[in-house]
Amino acid sequence: MTATVSGTLHAVAVDERPGLPGDVDGLVVSHQGLGFCAELTASRAAFSAVRALTLSVSRTYGVDPELGESAELVVSELMGNVVRTSGVDEPVPLIVEVYATPPGVAVIVHDAVREQPRRRDVALGSAEEVSGRGLVLLDLLTDVWTVEPSPLGKKIRCHLSPG
Repeated sequence: MTATVSGTLHAVAVDERPGLPGDVDGLVVSHQGLGFCAELTASRAAFSAVRALTLSVSRTYGVDPELGESAELVVSELMGNVVRTSGVDEPVPLIVEVYATPPGVAVIVHDAVREQPRRRDVALGSAEEVSGRGLVLLDLLTDVWTVEPSPLGKKIRCHLSPG
């Protein structure tokens, strides 16, 4: 099932899979195996729906809830980084895939920013810096992450496993 959506978030249960959001402008979501694929243009509503879907994957497929929260943080960080590195008035296309890989979670974010992520020397607890912690968070929350070419530009592929 594929849902094209455009306004507020509505959960619609289909079989035992997570419900897909409804009425979010610029968001198309489809079930893929034990997860979903979301094609979106960056917006607060689309990001919120994708974060909620990320959490629902862990709940639906029996992944540790804390791992689901970590996956949600990874998705949020990767989506936010794309917006921060894109032009101010440009639409920001993204593809976000999240899959349960019991006992873990796979996260893949495709974006049109061709630049490779750059590591910055920013402490996680720094009160002065407002950005620059993304790769440190990936290192802390994921087992492994890679950057690969994608038809959209590049994709960052992450895997999270329990403890």
